Amino acid sequence: MHNRLLVVALIITLIIVYTSCQQTKSNEKQDIHQHSSTAHASKYARPLTDVKFEPTEARLERGKYLANGVLRCFHCHAPVDSSKPGYPYLEDKLGGGRLIYKTDSTHLYAPNISPDKETGAGTWTDDMLVRAIRNGIGHDGRALTYMPFWTFAEMADEDLASLIVYLRSIPPVKNELPGRALGKESEKQLDEEERLMEVITVAQPDTSSLLARGRYLVTIGECEGCHTAWYARNPGFFGGGNPIANDDTDSVIVSANISSDVTGVGGWDDETFIRVMRTGKAGTLHSSMPWVAFRNISDADLSAMLAALKTLPPVKHQIVNSLKASPCEVCGVKHGYGNQNKITPLIPVKVNTSPYPSYVGTYTNKYKETVKISFKDKKLWASMGGHEPGKEIELIPISANSFHGSGLPSPISFKKDSSGKVDSYVDQDLVPMTYVKVTPRK
Repeated sequence: MHNRLLVVALIITLIIVYTSCQQTKSNEKQDIHQHSSTAHASKYARPLTDVKFEPTEARLERGKYLANGVLRCFHCHAPVDSSKPGYPYLEDKLGGGRLIYKTDSTHLYAPNISPDKETGAGTWTDDMLVRAIRNGIGHDGRALTYMPFWTFAEMADEDLASLIVYLRSIPPVKNELPGRALGKESEKQLDEEERLMEVITVAQPDTSSLLARGRYLVTIGECEGCHTAWYARNPGFFGGGNPIANDDTDSVIVSANISSDVTGVGGWDDETFIRVMRTGKAGTLHSSMPWVAFRNISDADLSAMLAALKTLPPVKHQIVNSLKASPCEVCGVKHGYGNQNKITPLIPVKVNTSPYPSYVGTYTNKYKETVKISFKDKKLWASMGGHEPGKEIELIPISANSFHGSGLPSPISFKKDSSGKVDSYVDQDLVPMTYVKVTPRK
């Protein structure tokens, strides 16, 4: 029920455009002075601090593991060899940045984050990198797009420090890139996109157990963003169905279902999961899936990630990208095996509806995303800002205090404070998200 849907949708749209244009643009010589940047400073650019991370061997080793593995930094910030499966990165140009997409009037490049002082991040402070990674604000104060800062905001402080220490250590790549040119409307949307103005801190999570470590890695790996259908209809977190590539009317590629259902990864063992991550299904996985980075994750960590995915609520959603695309009512888009999927209606349970009016109000989470709960026709309704504005989803009671709805990514449960007043609700994600009631409180 996260309202980062528009951001995720924009990311996936850019992936689609990038995929369709990549082969044509790979041999095109770019004129870096052809377009001037349309970016300007964001009003949500938090003040910079003088934080400085001490380089240590432990941080260097951990940062290398994260950047080249679960954080897949070079999936965007390095040129690739498009002639090979998975589009592996050019090892001598790590961090050098690359073209994400380009049209006749717009373009977006992932910047050069290597330590080069003239064309890269060599003169950026540590907090410029921190702010970009966690707050989505560039070194020059612009609001970033395509950068999954909301995910990296969940990264532990020490892991973030290790990442930055490692990025400082990679060889500098001299590669001058143009500033972005997105158009007035896109820039206006970014201007209005609120960002956290405070310094974000995240304590080191307890990853001593297999499940805890897996949940942390799946979270910072942004598996949910690609493997959840944010477009037409959402069958559930990690249930697959995001369009990744659309080369023609019959060849559509969508993200896989990786929920705990048998149509997802419910029947997979560790060996199968590790083999897929290592080989990209023998090189057949689309390059938008960063398996060329994920193959660097250790066996133990991959096993932990699979264990975490198997704790998710099952989402029944069969996807076979090798088959001819057909409409799917479960996710609302076309994909292979789509017409074989059918929506399973939610069956309401009998509950006491007298508390319903106390649930009414506006709720917000730590990212300042809002959801409005209303009560009419003796039913509860949810309206999510930013995703199909104005559309309300009926909340169906599935237990005394839990509700689900057609198109919601997960059930939600309302909570009360010590005085008995409803003060929040929680969605049942891999890592549950709390939405605090801001008005009215009854």
